[in-house]
Amino acid sequence: MARQKEFRLTGRHVLAMFIAFFGLIFAVNFYMAWLANKSWTGLLPGNGYEASIKFNAEAAKVRAMLAKGWRTKLTHDRSGRIVIELTDAKGRPVTGLKVTGVIGRPVQNRDDRKLVFTERKIGLYEATTPLKVGVWHLDAWFRRGEELQWRLSERFVIRPE
Repeated sequence: MARQKEFRLTGRHVLAMFIAFFGLIFAVNFYMAWLANKSWTGLLPGNGYEASIKFNAEAAKVRAMLAKGWRTKLTHDRSGRIVIELTDAKGRPVTGLKVTGVIGRPVQNRDDRKLVFTERKIGLYEATTPLKVGVWHLDAWFRRGEELQWRLSERFVIRPE
């Protein structure tokens, strides 16, 4: 009967386990970093320090806008038609504003595009852009002259047919 050789833990075994363990850690970290870089560009909006200094002034502007009591209603369809209805506190349409916007995906900026809305009917502002299935985020600014009157920031979903 052949005798089985007894296992002995040697330095080579320890080295192989060490390399395998840290090789796995490195591979997982590399994969996670690759996924993070693929899904987020790392772009930040402007200088955060300067934005924090201006916070009180911006907050006062927002409170003044909200005090108007204006309301927006966003509608959209699969063809990419986006319509914003803007009414005042009494439900009357707000007209004569220049409306621009940016639409894109909430988690990355590859699909971001600028929009210019046209007032098709009194108080109804419309733009068209191709929209694929998924979640979208729209920021729209309503101006009279150069003065910002109102802002809309809304997410919506284009569902598959």
